[in-house]
Amino acid sequence: MPKRRRAGLLMVGVFSCAGVAALAFCYKAGVFKGRRPAAGAQATATAEGGLDQGLRSGDAEALATLLKQLTPNPDASTPPANDEETEKSRNTLLALRAGYLKFQGPLRASVITAACRVFDRFTKEPAPARWVDALQPLHDLITAGLSDTDPNPRRTALAEIAKLWVWVPGRTLMPTEEQALAEWKGAFHPGVVRSLASRDINTRIAAVACLGALPIDEMAAPGVPYIDDENLDVRKQTLVSYARRSLLLTVDMLLTRMNDPDPSIQEVAGMVLKTRGLTQEQISLGALIFSPRPAQRVSVIPLLKDRTDLDPVIWLIQLTHDPVESVRLSAVEALAAHKTPLVERRLAEMARGDASIIVRSAAGKLLPTSDEKTAALPPLPATGALNPKAN
Repeated sequence: MPKRRRAGLLMVGVFSCAGVAALAFCYKAGVFKGRRPAAGAQATATAEGGLDQGLRSGDAEALATLLKQLTPNPDASTPPANDEETEKSRNTLLALRAGYLKFQGPLRASVITAACRVFDRFTKEPAPARWVDALQPLHDLITAGLSDTDPNPRRTALAEIAKLWVWVPGRTLMPTEEQALAEWKGAFHPGVVRSLASRDINTRIAAVACLGALPIDEMAAPGVPYIDDENLDVRKQTLVSYARRSLLLTVDMLLTRMNDPDPSIQEVAGMVLKTRGLTQEQISLGALIFSPRPAQRVSVIPLLKDRTDLDPVIWLIQLTHDPVESVRLSAVEALAAHKTPLVERRLAEMARGDASIIVRSAAGKLLPTSDEKTAALPPLPATGALNPKAN
């Protein structure tokens, strides 16, 4: 597929032998004890024209056969789907959808995997015009997986959606096809966001990873707050999934995690900060600014004096937003050495509205203007992102 066409469809597409091993495990565990069909029924399920019927009836042998058929053969090339194979693929998806609830929990995850591998046939060029017929049955299956009471299908559905965000068929799409694909992908988003609230830790991890793979920042943003999740693995997944997305996972958030109770989180956060261009010394200073201990936050202020490798004003202004009065007061006093419009606006803002009368008085004394002129100064924009940069 031409690279240019894939790039052009990426934004539209945004809205949009594991299975065999699982089957083997279930048989060894006795999941299907007392449910295996008779030998004649097995033969019927795997015979030509009978596989779909076996899938509709929840036959594990039929599912195992389908997964084996879908396993890629590295020594053979797969031809593009023609109209006949497209109809066959659609019928298989319909059969999987009809039989979904008849399979037990672990196997329902394999049903979703099989359905997505059937759907992948349409990535081969040239994809047939009827590829759109497969959208609805696959949507129904994945949606059922997201709502499943068993965590295995939920996690599988989320992992498959992560791949589908950028999925495009092997053909140049007409506007109506682009719209259909965009709406189809967009319909998955609410279910993925809901999965973030799951009590199952692995479901939350999969939901964060799924949203982290979504290329549009606005749509991917709901996963970012899980950088503060109570679970270590969820926090780590958030760091990994959003490491390259500086507009979502900010320097402030990363520096906060440098005080994480788990050393492995600190290590990952530090690695990400270094990829953002921060030195180890800057990371150490930033970690102190976001320390949960006020004494450590105050200790940064004298360390910023006469620094040339960073802009101390940005760091000091960050500290003027500290919840502790003594930290804000120390930051105000340090700003006396920096006469810039940015500093004057922040001091004026603090002189008018800081919660502490002591801080308001200290800030007011540093203003070079009259009260009337101070009142006319425009408000300082929110400084929600600490971004220490070399001068």
